[in-house]
Amino acid sequence: MKPTPTDLFDLTGETALITGAARGIGQAIARGLGRQGANVVIADIDEIGGRTAAEALEKEGISAVFTRTDVTSGPSVEAARDLAYERFGSLDVLVNNAGMSQRTPAAEYSNADLDRMVDLNLKGVFRCMQSVAHRWIAEKHAGRIINLASFAGVVADPLSAPYAATKGAVVQLTRTCAVEWAPYGIRVNAIGPGYTRTPMTESALGDPDTLQTILAKTPLGRIAEPDDLAGAAIFLAGRSSSYVTGHILMVDGGWTAL
Repeated sequence: MKPTPTDLFDLTGETALITGAARGIGQAIARGLGRQGANVVIADIDEIGGRTAAEALEKEGISAVFTRTDVTSGPSVEAARDLAYERFGSLDVLVNNAGMSQRTPAAEYSNADLDRMVDLNLKGVFRCMQSVAHRWIAEKHAGRIINLASFAGVVADPLSAPYAATKGAVVQLTRTCAVEWAPYGIRVNAIGPGYTRTPMTESALGDPDTLQTILAKTPLGRIAEPDDLAGAAIFLAGRSSSYVTGHILMVDGGWTAL
């Protein structure tokens, strides 16, 4: 029997681990996947925010658990992965959302800030990808990885050179690992958000001149809300995208179409 359109987006019985899900885009994706039936593991370094987010999802009837996770630490990442199996019996979807941004002229960027950006936005993503892939390959499990890239990973974003570089690297990690892990049935895709209203972008969007510049470059003429990203994650997590891998799904209001 052919699946119905509703079945294609059904994640009942599956488990998703979302990094950086205490707030913003990560929390919206966790809620979106949970509403489709997935068990949700919120992995975040923010213990108070993460616990609060998990409790809020539980009140909505979503099976959720929080685990304090530092994606720059291998043992911490492995502990989060293993918790998913211990609590829910499986891990089927990894969403690499944890990250940071910083708007600084490239010539003034400090070595310490550069190292911090690369450790979190690039090494942290690859560490999580590698951790789940090790187990999935050993178990012959066709899991799905969704990375959060950015419009800045494919076009220039002045004042964000190291950030853009890490997101460009995430794009290539996505494409390359998608090809390398395809024989194991593991699908790897990415979402490329445009400017989204989150605590991380609050400073930039709070500046009237910066806001107007962003709006002028966005054909849809508005800033994204975190929930605008949830649908893309649901699509990439489920059977609806069963023949999609190595793809960067831009959710940027048309920014990269210009």
